[in-house]
Amino acid sequence: MNGAEKKVFILAIFLLGLGALVRYSPWDPVPHIESFEYAENDSNGIGEQEMKTFASSDSEKGAARDKKPKGKRAKKPVVHFPISINKASAEELCAIKGVGPKLAEKIIEYRNAHGAFSGAKDLKKVSGIGKKKAEALLGFIVFD
Repeated sequence: MNGAEKKVFILAIFLLGLGALVRYSPWDPVPHIESFEYAENDSNGIGEQEMKTFASSDSEKGAARDKKPKGKRAKKPVVHFPISINKASAEELCAIKGVGPKLAEKIIEYRNAHGAFSGAKDLKKVSGIGKKKAEALLGFIVFD
């Protein structure tokens, strides 16, 4: 056994002995939960009137707290795939990988101008959707 191993062994024995000493010691450094006594009344002594005043001032401040904090993103709606391309909203279309807000608007504009999509050929007619993009979208959409 080399010097480093001896130091680790001595430390382990010391910690084991210290743990046994604390565990089986005659004094009780930490009282058991059952031995705590609780007061029936609050020790602060706040009356009902003070509580109402406190609650009303809190409600006034609550309006300022209800505003959305800056830098936090809004949660996206849950979208279940595949989605109907002929009924989908812009938010639902944006949930598809590769479709952003601009492309979603182009899809909706094309759908409103030319009617429902019947297949991938109609989808390719939308500005910004080529062969690769259409193939990628087909796994996430249905034509109905």
